[in-house]
Amino acid sequence: MRSIIILAITITCFTCPTVAQSGYFSGDLDLRTDFYVKDSAIGAVGTPHYENLKSSIDGWLQLNYTNPDFQFEAGLRLDLFVNSNLPQPGIPFSGQGIGSWYLKKQINDLKVTGGYFYDQFGSGMIFRSYEERALAIDNPLLGLHLEYDLNENWRLKGFGGVQKNKFDLRKPLILGLNIDGFIELNENVQTVPGFSILNRTIDQESMDFMVSTLESQPEASRFIPKYNVYSFGVYNTLNFKNFSWYIEGAYKTEEAIVGEDGATLINTDGHVVYTTLTYSKKGFGITGQFKRTENFVMRTSPNESLFDGVLNFIPPVSRQNSLTLPARYFAPSLDLEEIAYSIDVTTTPVKGYSIDISLSEVRDFKFEDHAGEEDEAELFFREAYVDFQIKKWKKVKPTIGFQYAVYNEEIYLGEGVTDVVSYTPFAEVVYRIDRKKSLKIQAQYQNVKKDFGEWLYGFIEFSIAPKWSISVSDMWNFNPNLARDDRPDEKLHFYSLFTSYTHKANRFTLSFVRQVEGIVCTGGVCRFEPAFSGAKFSVNSTF
Repeated sequence: MRSIIILAITITCFTCPTVAQSGYFSGDLDLRTDFYVKDSAIGAVGTPHYENLKSSIDGWLQLNYTNPDFQFEAGLRLDLFVNSNLPQPGIPFSGQGIGSWYLKKQINDLKVTGGYFYDQFGSGMIFRSYEERALAIDNPLLGLHLEYDLNENWRLKGFGGVQKNKFDLRKPLILGLNIDGFIELNENVQTVPGFSILNRTIDQESMDFMVSTLESQPEASRFIPKYNVYSFGVYNTLNFKNFSWYIEGAYKTEEAIVGEDGATLINTDGHVVYTTLTYSKKGFGITGQFKRTENFVMRTSPNESLFDGVLNFIPPVSRQNSLTLPARYFAPSLDLEEIAYSIDVTTTPVKGYSIDISLSEVRDFKFEDHAGEEDEAELFFREAYVDFQIKKWKKVKPTIGFQYAVYNEEIYLGEGVTDVVSYTPFAEVVYRIDRKKSLKIQAQYQNVKKDFGEWLYGFIEFSIAPKWSISVSDMWNFNPNLARDDRPDEKLHFYSLFTSYTHKANRFTLSFVRQVEGIVCTGGVCRFEPAFSGAKFSVNSTF
């Protein structure tokens, strides 16, 4: 009934003569269909998708209406999931209905939004609502959002609402207030400050569940939980000539969160500090990052886990690699305990040649080496990366590089070894045949003895702009790690055959895939995905 009422209101707004005059429609379609083929050799077996369902569909149809004269916008999105493997891989999810809607009106300097809305404060450390379909993240708030321009340099915004949960809503109430601005001290110095407050009030049902959990804990660890938590954030960007310095700090009051053991509730406050310093000039750029996080868990309630009920986003400092083998090890942000720092250098020593260097490390709070003691410092992640590119030739652009990484499976996966070490050299050549045709070739090798053993990866892509792209790749575990029972003991190939066709505003893709299990990251957010065997088809359209 609620969806029917929303649809009726939206259609009325679209068709009202006053509103419809001089307005226009736009939208997009995103449809994905997966077909599952059982493959016991790689572990693609034993789930409903491989045993009986055999296929799944994920679809989103967005329709927007904009009227510049009336300064009015409206939107409606239909979501469709049939045996979807996205929300929780291995467990099918089905549902259909209105996944999002909004009404937006500009009233002089005030912008009013009712319905579902996405937003973030600063870098997102105390609040970020966003959509990332590849990871099944879609956590807007349903409520009222106000944005007021105090003047041309300062803006105030506030909102209240509840978080979306697929086709339902989470009950805790979220209130937020943010102010940010721009100050030009002189022609060489500008500053962009901001301040935020967020309040979450937990609902009675969640509180009762939390109390039940606390009563099952040892008496010494029990406490009286709070309904409200408040978080405060302050941030600023300072630009001076070739330098840019961003710093953000956040604090949250005491509340119940899940401790390091993943089960026990503890009562604690939390804080996080994140900063970046960048210097750039022609032919050279350098960026340093630092972050310290302690017990900064932001959720609608401590009863939620994984991506459920997450209210914020803490930026990672590690490099986000695009190549297949270097991207297998990445350090997403940790909420409970983390010190992370990195340095990235890009230089052009000679015109037509460029070098990228990246160093990063993530560890616990103990910097000193306490060898042999129980509180020995623990390394979570370390990476050293370098690549060398030649850009002087018009037709050929080669790149060679190397990555060294140390990855703590116990920290990021919850189980496994603490010191997975990988060595990954790689090379890529892009050859422009003519104005429309191009050829891309990649070769990668990875030695990771404590994980899968040794890998070889090859990739070839042929493109005819702007319509066709065809690629084939193979990831060969030619020397498997026989010492681990949770890794294949066969020399397995993980191949992919992909093609895409684009005609005007429509894009179609088809691929046949044998994919190894591993971490999948998008936009600094990661999750573990099991192996996949089968075919994928997608349609993307805009109008």
